Amino acid sequence: MPTVPPPPIRDLEGLLAPVLPAGTRVLGYESEYLTAPGDNYGSTMLAVTVRTAQDASVQERREQKDNSSNDDQPPIELLHLVAKMRPSSEEFLEIFQIDITFVKEAAVYLKIVPSLLALQREQGFDGDGELIDVFCRCFNARVSLDPAVEKVDQDGVMLFENLKLAGYVTADRRKGFNRELARYVLKKLALFHAIPIALRYLKPDVFETGIHKYLVKIDIDAGLSQATLRQMMDVFRQDILRTGVEAGLAGRAYAKINECHRRQAQLISDQLTCYCTMLHNDLWVNNMMIKYDPTGQVPCSLKFVDFQLIQMDSLVRDVIFFIITSVNDPELEAQLDGYFEYYFQQLAANLARLQFPSQDELTLESFREEIDRVAPFELYHIVSMLRVVLARKESIPDQSEQDAALFFNDNLVEEDYYRRLEVTLRIYDQRGWI
Repeated sequence: MPTVPPPPIRDLEGLLAPVLPAGTRVLGYESEYLTAPGDNYGSTMLAVTVRTAQDASVQERREQKDNSSNDDQPPIELLHLVAKMRPSSEEFLEIFQIDITFVKEAAVYLKIVPSLLALQREQGFDGDGELIDVFCRCFNARVSLDPAVEKVDQDGVMLFENLKLAGYVTADRRKGFNRELARYVLKKLALFHAIPIALRYLKPDVFETGIHKYLVKIDIDAGLSQATLRQMMDVFRQDILRTGVEAGLAGRAYAKINECHRRQAQLISDQLTCYCTMLHNDLWVNNMMIKYDPTGQVPCSLKFVDFQLIQMDSLVRDVIFFIITSVNDPELEAQLDGYFEYYFQQLAANLARLQFPSQDELTLESFREEIDRVAPFELYHIVSMLRVVLARKESIPDQSEQDAALFFNDNLVEEDYYRRLEVTLRIYDQRGWI
């Protein structure tokens, strides 16, 4: 774990005051790093335990109501939170474009989620477990202590419920999800995608003013130097050759990666169809937390986290990125269509329930056409992420030593990375995507 101390959270009481019960005082807090090196690069994550107490006058009224005795000191209550702050590395501040991505994520919880829930309720989603529940509770957020400041500084922070203490766990990123868990995630993802689609058609003004403005596409590599970009592309070329795929496929794959990167830099969006929606845009193992039933075998709740890269594009991108980076299926090549069809069935059912007005546009055939049109342009995102997903945990330095060169260190990857990359290239070749 990191040896540098966690950054301080100043004026925590002021940040929590709007969401705590009246008369609650913040007495202090303790914090520690929440994630291990390699599990999160774009932010600093802290586990925070906040000590609170009621003002004496409030406490006395409660005790009189409860007919209990009045102690000299009110009892201390503990509030367990997660604080998300900007990364400690100056280089990562540029790479992850924190002034944009931090605001995007805060908007998800404070602006977008209420709009999604409102539409569901209007369309009759009132049964047990029907409302979308992949978002954890966000207590509050700020970019700075100074309300006049628009850039995220060292006092910028988002405060969330502590999912780990609520029983949620993160899967091992190197092992990924089995087939059953993958289908569970795809079912949740289909609802996550469906609600913004319905909102875009049913309430275009609400979608435009309350959601779309936060879905602006960014070039996530804009913060990298030209030297780093050249090194990155050289590493991709070498990695492709090391998989042992035939020379023609290797050449086509590298050319497609370069094309994807150019499109990303030019901010080219996918064709606007009924399949365009709000994307998570970074949906891999570490950005999901799962809660299981008492047996520890059956998932009963799922949360998506890290919404820093949300954008408006084809939902195919989220689906294929998740499947290839995070599903550990030895028969993935043969089962891929099954995953796509299962997801589509869930999507179509959700949109029908949401009274989507263009239901006739949703056909398995049109979805397959969308996959073939969009999947080729997700290759760069997938390949660049596989190195992170399959990095050896014991070889990743702590946060004080991390920089962009970390992603290109061959000591971080082993044979499982090259095998997964080879499978990815074979899938793309067999389906005519490269």
